[in-house]
Amino acid sequence: MSTRLIPATKHARHVHSDRLHVLVTRIAAGDCAAFRTLYAFLAMRVWRDAIRLLPPVDARAVTRSTFVEVWHLARHHRDHEAQETCAWILGITARRTDDRIRSAAAPSLGRAGYDDHTHRELAALLSRVTIDLHLDR
Repeated sequence: MSTRLIPATKHARHVHSDRLHVLVTRIAAGDCAAFRTLYAFLAMRVWRDAIRLLPPVDARAVTRSTFVEVWHLARHHRDHEAQETCAWILGITARRTDDRIRSAAAPSLGRAGYDDHTHRELAALLSRVTIDLHLDR
């Protein structure tokens, strides 16, 4: 009986995709711990993608807005294939980066307010404690 071996990198990518998909599914259900885990797992990669085209202050703003958008859109993504999860998140990053580049050409007074809002919202999401109340006891 011979077993077909899967190269380690392909196996790791598959496991990685499955874990991200599970996290996004939990986020869709309002799980803040899953959101914190996803943020810890992908924030540096999102920031690295943004910093290639933007100054550091804008890359941080893109990173924050990417994760706030993931929180809000997770329920729309949960039924997609697991392999698409990382691409979905990096796609959000790419769109946010493009938006930032375009807005730099025509500065808006609302940009600072939007950045402050997403900063506060992300901080609240990352610090939120999930309390499980068992009312039927």
